[in-house]
Amino acid sequence: MVRSGSELGGAAGAARQFFSRNRVLLLSIVLSAVGVVTGIATASAILSGASLGDAALIFAGTVLAGAVALFHTRHLALAFLTAVAPLPGLAWAAPLSADARFGAVPMLAYAFAYGIAVMLAQNILVRTLDSRETKGPFLALALSLAATAALAVLWFWRSTAGGAVLQAILDLLFSAGSAMLLMPVCTSFLHFDEAFVGQANRAREHRLRLLEKVAMTAVPRWGMSIAGIALIFLALAWFGAQSALTYTPGGETIAAASIGLIFAIAGIAGGGWREALAATVVAVLACLVGLWAFAVVTIGTTPSGHAGLLEVVALALFLVLCGFQRVRIYRRLGDDPAIARLRAVEDLGGAQAFAVLGGIAALLPAVFFHSVAAAYAIALAFVAIGAVGFAPALVGATEFLLPRRRSVEEMYGRR
Repeated sequence: MVRSGSELGGAAGAARQFFSRNRVLLLSIVLSAVGVVTGIATASAILSGASLGDAALIFAGTVLAGAVALFHTRHLALAFLTAVAPLPGLAWAAPLSADARFGAVPMLAYAFAYGIAVMLAQNILVRTLDSRETKGPFLALALSLAATAALAVLWFWRSTAGGAVLQAILDLLFSAGSAMLLMPVCTSFLHFDEAFVGQANRAREHRLRLLEKVAMTAVPRWGMSIAGIALIFLALAWFGAQSALTYTPGGETIAAASIGLIFAIAGIAGGGWREALAATVVAVLACLVGLWAFAVVTIGTTPSGHAGLLEVVALALFLVLCGFQRVRIYRRLGDDPAIARLRAVEDLGGAQAFAVLGGIAALLPAVFFHSVAAAYAIALAFVAIGAVGFAPALVGATEFLLPRRRSVEEMYGRR
C-alpha cells in the first residue's frame, strides 16, 4: 500500500516527537554501543600488534584538527565533537585492516571523515543562525565512496599493496560511518546561547567578505582566467608526476577508465557534463599533485604509499559534489546558474576550506615521521583550491564557451 505525503509527514513528525521525548535514553544506548565496540576493536588492534606510535600521531592530529574546528564553529563542544567523531571508526577498522602500519593512510581517512563532520557542523550552524534546514551530504558521500572503491579495484587489482588498499577502504568506510552516526545524535544535545549566536554571526560576516571575492570565480570573466590557471596546474602536475609513475601494461586503459568513472559519478550528482568535467579535473589534479609531491619530497615511493591517493580523491569528490548539490538547490529555486554558483561558494566555501585545513592540520604530526605525509598535505591543499575555486570556475568557463539551452521562461522571467 502506498502512503500519501501527509501520512509520511505525520510519521516523520511522530518519529521526531519520539526522539525528543526519549533522546537521553537513545543517546545512552548509541554511545554505550559505540563505546563497547570501540573498546573491543581497540583491544583487538593492540593485541594484534597495531602501532602505538601511529595512534599517538592520530591523537596529536585530532587535537590540531579540533583547534581548526573551533575557529570554524566558535563552539567548544561542537568543535570537540567534529574532531572526535571520526575516531571510533578508525578504531573499528584497525583490527580488520592488516596491522594498521601504513604511514599516513589512517590520517587521510581521518581527514575525509573530518570533512564530513565539518559539513554536518556547517548544517547545524545554518540551522541555528538562520533557522532554516539544509540537506545533509548523503548523496555526495555515497557517490564519493562508491567511486573510491571502484578506483581501488582499477588501480591496485594487480598490485602488491593489497594490505594498504584494504586499510584505506575500511578506514574510509568506518570513519565516515562513525562521523555520520555521532554528529547528528550528539549535536541534538548541544546548547547554543545568545552569546554564541552573536559571536558566530560576527565570524561569518568576516568570512563572507572574503568569500564574496572568492565567489567571483563564478563570474564568466574571472572564471575563464581561473579555469586557465587550473589547466596550467594540471599540465605542470602531469609532467611533474612522471618520475613517480611506473609503467604497467594496460595503464592507459586504466587511466581512461578511471577518468570515465569519475566523470560519470560526478555527472550524476552535479547534474550535467560541465559539472562532471569540473569535478574530474579537480580530482585528477589532486591525484597528480600528490604524485608530483612524492617525486619531490621522497626518494621513491612504494605501492602502499600510493594507497592514500584513494583517500585524497575521495575527499576531493566529496567536497566538490557538496558544492554542486548546493548549486542545484539554488537553480531549482530559480537562480541563474552563475548566481547559483556564486551563492553556493558563499554558503559552503568557508566550510570546504576548513574541512581541508583541519585535514592538513591532522597530518602535520605525521610529517616528522612519514615523508609521504608532506606530499599528501600538499595534495590536500589543492583539494581545497579545487573545491572552492577551480570547480565553479571550470563550470563557468565551459558554460561561457558552450552556453546552456535556456527556455523562454528562464530568459524573460516566469509569470
